[in-house]
Amino acid sequence: MHPPSDERIVEEAVSQAKNWQDRANALLQPEEKRRYRQLARLVANADDKVILTALMDQCFRSRDARRVSDQMCHLLSAHGIPRFFSLTEKALIHLFLRVGRFVPGRTVPRIVAKMRADSRHAIISGEPAALEAYLQQRRAEGLRVNVNHLGEEVLGEQEAIAHMNTYLADLRDPRIESIAVKISTVCAQIHPLPFAQMVERISERLSILYREAAAQTYTRPDGARIPKSVTLDMEAYRDLALTASAFMHTLDRPEFKNFFAGMALQAYLPDSFGMLQEITAWARRRVDAGGSPVKVRVVKGANMEMELLESSLNGWPLAPYDNKLDVDANWKRMVAFGLEPDHIRAVRLGVASHNLFELAYAYCLAKRNRVTDYFTFEMLEGMANHIRRAISEMTGEVLLYAPVAARQEFINAIAYLVRRLDENTGEENFLRYTPHLTTDSPEWRFLEGQFQESCAHINQAPVGSNRIQDRMDILSYTYSDPMKEVDPSLVKIEGQWKP
Repeated sequence: MHPPSDERIVEEAVSQAKNWQDRANALLQPEEKRRYRQLARLVANADDKVILTALMDQCFRSRDARRVSDQMCHLLSAHGIPRFFSLTEKALIHLFLRVGRFVPGRTVPRIVAKMRADSRHAIISGEPAALEAYLQQRRAEGLRVNVNHLGEEVLGEQEAIAHMNTYLADLRDPRIESIAVKISTVCAQIHPLPFAQMVERISERLSILYREAAAQTYTRPDGARIPKSVTLDMEAYRDLALTASAFMHTLDRPEFKNFFAGMALQAYLPDSFGMLQEITAWARRRVDAGGSPVKVRVVKGANMEMELLESSLNGWPLAPYDNKLDVDANWKRMVAFGLEPDHIRAVRLGVASHNLFELAYAYCLAKRNRVTDYFTFEMLEGMANHIRRAISEMTGEVLLYAPVAARQEFINAIAYLVRRLDENTGEENFLRYTPHLTTDSPEWRFLEGQFQESCAHINQAPVGSNRIQDRMDILSYTYSDPMKEVDPSLVKIEGQWKP
């Protein structure tokens, strides 16, 4: 399969991206301009990013206000106050270091509250009233929302059950249309070695969610009533095959023949193109047999630093690509494959990116293939909202991924913010340049050249797993039974189900 990389599509995409960028700049709001000015100061001072990351990563893990205060004082004294902070923020930090540190019980909660307030554009408060207000606002703006409760990999079944209960409550909430779920939050102690057993175990949990989603409906602004939907998110490379297999295995159950569900695939994994081909072949058989189409959300990636760390610690080859050119080319290859008319009839496509060139490439290709009704632009809440407004205004429907965290889950929000900070300020990342990006600037020409180079590279990006080494001669594994029944006394579920 050779996706189109002809000059006409590339030229159309560049022209479309320029139109979107010019309109996005006109739609910038005063509060967004203030944040972008601060982001520009952060990007200009590399040391500030290091200090900010250390503050966010190290200071708020503990619930002990004295411990938080002590760590903040240590880092700020050792590295200084980041220069990108505003004058008011710098004054408050000086006040904390001189006085506030001695009354941590009063000052630390206010610091955390300030962090929550400053990140409210990117992290939606999980408290019922705040979440309801957000959903109503986005609905009034004509935007669809996919609710994503932030959470890390669970260590025990108690945590998994708590996540399941949260997801079930979301699906019963008439204001929520769709939710995002990670298999690592609904099953504890996931391990790829007992593959078939693990797929069956995950499938049992997904069946509970799919069954609830199929039984509930969401009323769109035009009055149409549709079933709720569930999208499986991708995190770690080790979960790729498990997620895809559990996704297809669960939907193969007769009760889900007509249920519409989706999963994400990460273009920074060279395995993902082959996985997309496998899912598409399976979905075409499903549709030919009278079943519902499914959906694949194509994203760039999510956890490069974690993958780098795991590979380094274990001496394994790096699972993702090691350069952005291959990632961008593979993303286009996957999108082009998904937008083929024979493919998209069975696999609806979620085109997820904030890079206007990439979005324009997908849009121009979809128009040429006459499949614009079968794919959706997907963007993260709070990331370049002016770009989202421009695209929504000019093309129609946009699906927002909304990260949600309640007050007691703010540690998960901090982990998410650290990841986004690292990704969005990378030298090759489109969002790094959004604070002052114009279509006649050197930065725009750099990004345009980057896009054109990746288009020419579509058929050169390697395909297939980087993990081809045989570890059987150097490692032995032990494995405990993951199917062990949970003590029912630990389960607090309103009588609906037990593991």
